[in-house]
Amino acid sequence: MKKRRPATLAPELFETSRTGHHCPNTGWWSVAGDPRATRLITKGEVMPALHGTPALWIMRETAAGTQAARPAANLMTTS
Repeated sequence: MKKRRPATLAPELFETSRTGHHCPNTGWWSVAGDPRATRLITKGEVMPALHGTPALWIMRETAAGTQAARPAANLMTTS
């Protein structure tokens, strides 16, 4: 008899970008691990560093005002 696997949830989709890369979409972005460091970044703009340190940026809200998907908890640390 075949074993059943438990149902798994599909991972949430979200936009991320790193310092030095071009922004994929206009919207409100914040640094992983520090949601207070939020700023509006436009499509094509180079993603900035945070206090001179490279960072992983996560899209929080699109320019149209729709909220982006909530990022996974394991992305909340910077490395």
